[in-house]
Amino acid sequence: MKYFHIIFVFLITNIVTAQNGIIVGSVVDEANGSSMPGVNIYIKSIKFGANSDADGKFIFRNIPAGSYEVELSSIGYQTKVVAEVIVVANETTNLNTTLVAQKNVLDEVVITRTKAKSETVKSLLIAQKNSANVSDGISAETIKRTPDKSTSDVLKRISGASIQDNRFVIIRGLNDRYNAAFLNGAPLPSSEPDRKAFSFDIFPSNMLDNLIITKTASPDLPGDFAGGVVQINTKSVPDKDFQTVTIGTGYNTVTTWKNQKTYKGSGTDWMGFDNGTRDIPSQIPSTEVFNALSFEDRALIAKSFKTDWNINDNSFKPNTNFQYSIGRHFTFKEKVLGVLFSISNNKTNSFNEVIRNEYETPDAAMPSVLISKFNDNNYSEQVLTAGLANFSFKFNENHSLSLKNIYSINSNDLVVIRNGQKDVTDFRTIDADVRWFTSNKIYSGQLNGEHYFSVPKIKMNWTGFYSNIDRSIPNLRRNIYTTANPNSTDPAETVAYAAIANNNGGPDYGGGMFFSGNIEFITGGKVDFSKKFNIGKNLTNELKIGGFFQSRERDFFARQLQYNTLTQGGTFDDNLLTLPNAQIFNVANMGQISPGVNGFTLFDFTKPTDSYSATAKLNAGYVMLDNRFKKFRLIWGVRYESYVQTLDYKESETVSSSRNNKQNDFLPSVNLVYALNSKQNIRVSYSKTLNRPEFRELAPFGFYDFTTQFFTEGDTLKIATIKNFDLRYEIYPGKGQILSVSYFNKQITNPIEIIQKVNNKNITYKNARSGEISGFELEFRTLLSSIFTTKETTFFDDITLFANTAIIKSNVDVSNIASANPEKNRPLQGQSPYVINSGLQYLNKDNGWAFSANVNKVGNRIAYASSEIEPSIWEKGRTFLDFQIAKNLMKNKIELKLNIQNVLAQDQIFYQNNYSKTAKYGTFETLGNYVFTGDYLYEEGYNAKNDDIIWLTKYGRSFSLALTYTF
Repeated sequence: MKYFHIIFVFLITNIVTAQNGIIVGSVVDEANGSSMPGVNIYIKSIKFGANSDADGKFIFRNIPAGSYEVELSSIGYQTKVVAEVIVVANETTNLNTTLVAQKNVLDEVVITRTKAKSETVKSLLIAQKNSANVSDGISAETIKRTPDKSTSDVLKRISGASIQDNRFVIIRGLNDRYNAAFLNGAPLPSSEPDRKAFSFDIFPSNMLDNLIITKTASPDLPGDFAGGVVQINTKSVPDKDFQTVTIGTGYNTVTTWKNQKTYKGSGTDWMGFDNGTRDIPSQIPSTEVFNALSFEDRALIAKSFKTDWNINDNSFKPNTNFQYSIGRHFTFKEKVLGVLFSISNNKTNSFNEVIRNEYETPDAAMPSVLISKFNDNNYSEQVLTAGLANFSFKFNENHSLSLKNIYSINSNDLVVIRNGQKDVTDFRTIDADVRWFTSNKIYSGQLNGEHYFSVPKIKMNWTGFYSNIDRSIPNLRRNIYTTANPNSTDPAETVAYAAIANNNGGPDYGGGMFFSGNIEFITGGKVDFSKKFNIGKNLTNELKIGGFFQSRERDFFARQLQYNTLTQGGTFDDNLLTLPNAQIFNVANMGQISPGVNGFTLFDFTKPTDSYSATAKLNAGYVMLDNRFKKFRLIWGVRYESYVQTLDYKESETVSSSRNNKQNDFLPSVNLVYALNSKQNIRVSYSKTLNRPEFRELAPFGFYDFTTQFFTEGDTLKIATIKNFDLRYEIYPGKGQILSVSYFNKQITNPIEIIQKVNNKNITYKNARSGEISGFELEFRTLLSSIFTTKETTFFDDITLFANTAIIKSNVDVSNIASANPEKNRPLQGQSPYVINSGLQYLNKDNGWAFSANVNKVGNRIAYASSEIEPSIWEKGRTFLDFQIAKNLMKNKIELKLNIQNVLAQDQIFYQNNYSKTAKYGTFETLGNYVFTGDYLYEEGYNAKNDDIIWLTKYGRSFSLALTYTF
């Protein structure tokens, strides 16, 4: 009976709770938008009371459904009564409001009355208007109304931002290396071993609470950025208990149910990681020991590899996605414990056809000449598995702790089938293939504390963080077959022979196996103290001081093995070279296969520079003042950063070397805000920031990318410095609407560029002498009811029109790194001359329908800068058009979403620019060219007749359907 009683009580409690709702909100000072702790909030009719916490936030739980008046009071402020606060059963009501300072009144208590609807709109407006920095962001609700699956998709919606390679962010035309990434206030490590970048497709979009890009510096922000600081905030503790399950599927027009090339992987590939199947066998000794072995022993070791090289035929299945989330809160008198768990798994299949060409430019005055051409078929399976666990404990309204954890596994399993001619003047053709599995495992955890000490009125925030990334490429395998003349009438010339080396290795030979591991750790912490004080009646101030420390450690290794013909102690059997992938490297074909007749052996061509270790120590402190005088606000201060970076590697087996950077910097910044009135601001800012070399950019390790056919290695680099200037006018008409116009200018000393070396097959990093980038940004978000006003319908109140456009110009002095090239100045590598985002959203909570259309367009940009003899390789801009239709059912318990992505399905083109003129002066075309690109005659644009296509990739349209059920 005892258990029946417990179950009965539990059910009754849940039934009663189910009839109640929740009120959550925040209180800010109407004059300056700062949060107000310690405000008394009281619901008279039911005698419920609460106090706002250190961030001005409050919450009432288990409020019976109905309409209420909420009273807010605080010493020195006018008491406010907010009427018509509507509470709905099983729903959360948001009440964000403001208080006005009470002046020149001694004993009289001033009470103002207002309505809840107008208060929420007003407070949101004040929060936006009083931001200290120039920043743009996107909320969870907006993310929900787009077809975006990953964080990289979401970033395309933000003003001035675009995405490169579907993963890396470009802000204000500055590529990924000039941007910083933070997760819940903690820095993220680079996810790429070959560049300073973070792959934003790792995090699913439905785990985000909001995403903000801060574009101007302040002393409390890190100094290593120039474009922007991307701040990813994952979902926190829920206001009410919930459980949700999402299942979905997707179809791609050129992929789903089409033929797929696959190979035998591991049993855990579906979760995003290899279970050890692809690892180097334990019998394989280190490179030094291996190279000292006799040829007989190497042949024996070759037998220990039992890897399946066969490529199978299959069919692409539909894309799938799944997510389960649960949130709970527990109340113990004043103390509140909240927990949030989420797990998701997404699988995306894709097929792409790629044309790859290589050109030679014998002389600058002569046209380029095609020297090689290939056709690639890329078969890819991408898996994203992520888990989130967040905990929060609020001791009272002044003190709270939170622990946020996210673990993500992102993998790409790629098969490439290549056919073509390495030399178009030769009859020989090449058939090559690669099996390439890459796995990223990322953990990031933050322990945060928020404290408000009411007597001295000091706010303290602190964070301790730990991040780890493990990026592995286990056994990237490539093979190559050569046919003398596939169109010959002589059968001997149509036989394909495997291109296997003898006592050698490299990308021109088949039978290659590449292994690499990249492990990086980041540990650190930060603490901030802030104190508000007044000087006289009109000057209000906030002093903020803080410290930051961070330690990064990276260990990287690569191992390169290759099957070779065994010619010692016998004669190699040439017939083995005609065997297909499924048989050629079988164990029976290793070592001596009969008396005097040999098969294959292993060759280890791992170089001493294929491994390195690196550390970076950063210690920082800052002082910042926030002064407010009537309509003026000045945020100013200085940040000091002490940085030591060391990279250790071996030039040879006996010679060790290092590449280091050590620098101390004072980084001042000033942000001035002038409020023209309650809805308009003018912002002016100046700051000095930095751009430090990434570990990989310093490392002499060389990596061959089979898909691009590029060989990339690092070099000695300096730290770049940037002087930033911003001017912005913004107006907030209300109801979530905004209009802003910005101008920015950046002067860069020693910008780090990705350039080609002797030819366009070798890539490295160099410091240019100097660079300048400037541009304008325009953003607006408006309700159509503000344009089309009508009393007969409220339809236009549900439609939002938005757009943001950035027009950017840049110039880099490259005379010091391309002295023999006549091109002494050019645009910044990776910078687009314009970025356009626009869209239309319809949302009606009464009928449950939602619709959105989104457009993203970027201009042409340099992907790989020119060398002494090779011109730059440009990426042609593409336009993306996406749609979403959503419908809520069963009182919002079920949501159906149909997404249509990449409707235009434009080809991705990388081209060698021959700078031909495609327009004439005095036309609207040349005017448009000048406004958006600064190039009257569109010489830097893509001309299909005269420019040379280096790569052309075809994409399909994607359709996906998802169902979410909320318990």
